[in-house]
Amino acid sequence: MEAPYRYDLMPLETPDESPAWADYLDVFRFGFLQTAATDEGLATYRTHRRQDGAWLGRVTTEGPGLDGRRAVAAFASAPSTINCGRGLVDALVINTVAVRPSHRRRGLLSHMMRQQLDAARDHGRALATLTASEATIYGRYGFGVSTHVHPIEVRTDRFTFRPDVPVAAGSIEFVPPAFLKDHWQRLTRAHQARHRGAVGHLHGHFLIDTGQWDSRDNGPARSLRCAVHFSPAGEVDGFALFTPNGWDEEPITVTVRKVCAPDESVSRALWRAMADMDLVERLNLDFSMPGDPLAASLTDPWAVRTKEGDDPAWLRILDLPSATAQRGFDGEGSVVVEIADAMGYCSGVWRLQAHDGHGTAERSDDAPEAALSVDVLGTMWHGDRTAAELALSGLVRGERSAVMRLSRLFQVDERPINLASF
Repeated sequence: MEAPYRYDLMPLETPDESPAWADYLDVFRFGFLQTAATDEGLATYRTHRRQDGAWLGRVTTEGPGLDGRRAVAAFASAPSTINCGRGLVDALVINTVAVRPSHRRRGLLSHMMRQQLDAARDHGRALATLTASEATIYGRYGFGVSTHVHPIEVRTDRFTFRPDVPVAAGSIEFVPPAFLKDHWQRLTRAHQARHRGAVGHLHGHFLIDTGQWDSRDNGPARSLRCAVHFSPAGEVDGFALFTPNGWDEEPITVTVRKVCAPDESVSRALWRAMADMDLVERLNLDFSMPGDPLAASLTDPWAVRTKEGDDPAWLRILDLPSATAQRGFDGEGSVVVEIADAMGYCSGVWRLQAHDGHGTAERSDDAPEAALSVDVLGTMWHGDRTAAELALSGLVRGERSAVMRLSRLFQVDERPINLASF
């Protein structure tokens, strides 16, 4: 990156009245074809970025058409956690990245990515994650798809649980989303702790889920609704967020935004409460994971129809020995692999081993038995895809016996589930 470009971190202590906030945020707003932020939007952005302890990277420059030195590229990230099967581990969440169209293809994104990933690794974070707006951008930086979603449509007229499937006792109440303020953090963290592949929520998620902010309303949410489950002892142990689509849509549909309960029997109680709402004929959930247990628990599994999927979470491994030591292993074995990593963090030959739930990654002088790139390893990390499946796509190479050992090494007993996207 050459002059007059300059990279720095915008301090979170930048005064509220500074034009730097609007300058910085507008790089993202312009890049994603949105209108400029209002004063309310800027204030909300400052609040949740400060709460997150975010790193606000930017590239500034000066020249014709610019009023002094202005931001033309920006990169927002924050410290968070990921469930890797042995509890929560520190990770970097990359929220938004954008470069002004007039300054593309000048290495600005690559420079910002290197600066942020180097800083994350220096701070002891072995993993980074993001949600990609374009599938072709982030693979070259070593990110691989780590969790998929498949939206589902549920027919309420055919919604009945099998008699042998437990549905949590207790009660449901429909409450304003603000009711969740005192319970949201406990429940989202408990859900994350329960599920491999789950990424920690940020303060922006809290503001949205509790109805304090809706970008479409440019302020407090007007259409968001909330169902809460109370245990027999009166404790809040799960919630569902949803938005009615209105009378103009046929069949009458409710969009389910989130179902969060560490116990699946509580999730079933929440689904039943939504399906029993008067007039509602369809429940649509965009964030359903492959293998979602809802359909199999119904008397009529065909009441749930799966739609075209998406990939909301991508994973990047920054420190292979540390990441391997932090991952919980359901499989066992040993295999020598060669990993290609254009950024150099994980490149080389490694012996990967796991026994009794614990894994190690050590440099090896042995001949590699299998070869793959670091983005492919990220796709295997939470069990979203196996090495055997990826070998069929040509992404894992080696003798079949070695590929099968690698596949068993990274096998997981439960597929990843993640409620947070960025």
